[in-house]
Amino acid sequence: MLMSLDIPLPKKVLGHGWLLLEGGKMSKSKGNVVDPVKLIERYGIDALKYFLLREYTFGQDGVFTNEVMLKRMNYDLANDLGNLLSRTASMIEKYNGGIVPDAATEDDIDRDLKAIAVGAAPKVEAQMDKFAFNMALEEIWIVIRRANKYIDEKCPWILAKDEAKKAELDTCLHNLAEVLRIVSILIYPFMHTTSDKIRKQMGLWYADVVWEDAMEFEMMYQEQVKKGEAIFPRLDIEKELAELEEMQKAGKEPEEENIPLELKPEIEYDDFDKIDFRVGLIEKAEKHPKADKLLVFQVKMGTERRQIVSGVAEDFSPEEMVGQKVIVVANLKPRKLRGLESKGMLLFAENGKRCEIVTTTAPDGEAVN
Repeated sequence: MLMSLDIPLPKKVLGHGWLLLEGGKMSKSKGNVVDPVKLIERYGIDALKYFLLREYTFGQDGVFTNEVMLKRMNYDLANDLGNLLSRTASMIEKYNGGIVPDAATEDDIDRDLKAIAVGAAPKVEAQMDKFAFNMALEEIWIVIRRANKYIDEKCPWILAKDEAKKAELDTCLHNLAEVLRIVSILIYPFMHTTSDKIRKQMGLWYADVVWEDAMEFEMMYQEQVKKGEAIFPRLDIEKELAELEEMQKAGKEPEEENIPLELKPEIEYDDFDKIDFRVGLIEKAEKHPKADKLLVFQVKMGTERRQIVSGVAEDFSPEEMVGQKVIVVANLKPRKLRGLESKGMLLFAENGKRCEIVTTTAPDGEAVN
């Protein structure tokens, strides 16, 4: 057909392999079909994509079992990646008030970590050129495993006990944050949702994912880190195997349990009372010159005008934001986002698809109780 239309023929034709169950191919008549939708609903799409791309060699057949899938999720995602993010965010919050510190020292261990981290992207590219997705992911996980080993080598919890070693501790925390920034870029083509979660916790929510940035190390500067819920909770494999077996027999998901939400630590009323909410009128809005995800607002609150930067450019245009009366966290400590000062924060809510701005009709400058 292509030749008859005088269209150039493809230089290479790719064919995927088969996912087999023990005993042969999946078959509706045998009732041994694995429903990927149910697995996604239970474990998330990134976990399933990672398993399929990491476990099997593209183009070859592979045997699928629930146990192999769950172990891969536990070992690689929960233990390696999830644990690295959790430990790093916790230590930056505990030892440096949640701010990524600058690096002031360097030794052979630091240099080795940096070399492995910045050298990963070209290796991933080389494997992707061969459609070796599993090996491309292995190159990324070499970085992740090295970073976990780096924590054990540096023992930041011991460094924190000696004030004379504060500079060394800062370097350790800085380097771990940089590695997670690089990892968030490397995994983006495979696991974009997980990448976004990592960047949000590491204070990089405002920065676009740029592949070339994975080949640079010193790019973080006093970002605000905020530990969130576990990106890949550790699974009880025996329990999961039993429930997956029951799901397959019943052909449906088990009834949803009433599981409490994972929330941040409880605060006292006095803590909440410290926040000063004010009504603000957006007089001007424009895109940030150095970050596609950021909008720069000029907000009037009574007699005061101030600049506030928010990462909502993917959901709102500058034009539709002008004239909106919004809720402002007015007493938030100012910080710089890609070179521009932001003095406050606007309140938004997520509806699962996009942000929705919280608006009011009250006069600008008024307190919100």
